[in-house]
Amino acid sequence: AGHEVLINFHIHQYLYFTIFFYGKKGVIFLLRKKPTRKDNRYEYKLTLGRDIHGKPLRKSFYSTVSLADAKKKAEEFRVASEVSARTGEAFVRKSYNFSQWARKWLMTYKQPFVSPNTLQTYEEIVRLYLEPYFGSVDLTDVRPVDVQTFAAMHKGLSASHLKKIRLCLVDIFETAIENDLCYKNPAKRVQFSSSAHKRVKRVLTEKQIAIVREEALEAFPAAALLLDTGMRRGELLGTMWTDFVLERGNGSLHIQRTVVSEVGVLKLAAPKKNSFRTIPISDECIALVQSLPHDSLYLFPSQTGGLQDTDHFSQRLKKFMTGVHERHPDIPVLTSHEMRHTYGTSLRRNGVDIYTIQKILGHKDIQVTAEIYVHNELEELRAAVFRKKTDDRKETMS
Repeated sequence: AGHEVLINFHIHQYLYFTIFFYGKKGVIFLLRKKPTRKDNRYEYKLTLGRDIHGKPLRKSFYSTVSLADAKKKAEEFRVASEVSARTGEAFVRKSYNFSQWARKWLMTYKQPFVSPNTLQTYEEIVRLYLEPYFGSVDLTDVRPVDVQTFAAMHKGLSASHLKKIRLCLVDIFETAIENDLCYKNPAKRVQFSSSAHKRVKRVLTEKQIAIVREEALEAFPAAALLLDTGMRRGELLGTMWTDFVLERGNGSLHIQRTVVSEVGVLKLAAPKKNSFRTIPISDECIALVQSLPHDSLYLFPSQTGGLQDTDHFSQRLKKFMTGVHERHPDIPVLTSHEMRHTYGTSLRRNGVDIYTIQKILGHKDIQVTAEIYVHNELEELRAAVFRKKTDDRKETMS
């Protein structure tokens, strides 16, 4: 019958063709639907029964091949479940320990869909935290109490780090359930709480901003531009001359890329969370940009004219801020993120609403902006109230 070759392609937003070649005798075209899931998998839902309220109980089955293949998996599950119900033996198709499935989870569910940096973060969480505790334990033997014990052991980590660990743990078990490797997700309802002291982000006063900016104009102009725009570090280093409109009274900056390091290689990428935006810039900022040497595609390139390494930039910024601190002890040594935070705080001090601040800083969620800058506003009000009370007491005593 000749050899068979299968080719898939789509000709429409919702239609795929599958072509079968049978030797030299001809071809068969088979029309099929395009996967509707974002991860390019087909999903088939099997109704298992109904709950006490009459609501259907369904289980999803997935395939990267076709909807028919997903349906076949569902049918296999249904038959095996019926056999299990009649014989009284628990139904689990395969046996995996935690480490085996965590590694398969990384390769199957994460590597094809996330950036190398994000994948590296997931791998470190699995290797440094999850495998040492759950490693050789069968998936079906992990109980919520085990996960709660694990969470308590790591409460000294930061809240953001614990959140990432929990997300990984929940997803590892969720995908194991989808593949009939365990029955329930023992991490789903477990809360991870941190006892670590939250690091307070330092910000400069308006007077300190003026001092740092003045020194930066001579010694480290990149720091001045951070204070003028609130850009992220990678966005600053990815800024090109063509991103500016240098028209006095109507200046603007289009932020459309960032510098990232993937497995030690610098490359350009979309801004964090696709936060493309155009922000206004002052005449002072225009003067700063026009004073810079125009000998590269980028405003702040490496010594060879290419992309500057983000870590190297942070070291240079720290050296500059340390010098400023030595001359002005009341000025803290800020990171690039704290300079961005200073810019946002300065906007809020000067009456800019949080919705505008969100757009300028490129926050995806207004809640992030509100939590940061409404808190700062309360601190400013508290300080002002205490200053007023002190002044009133002095007037009364005099």
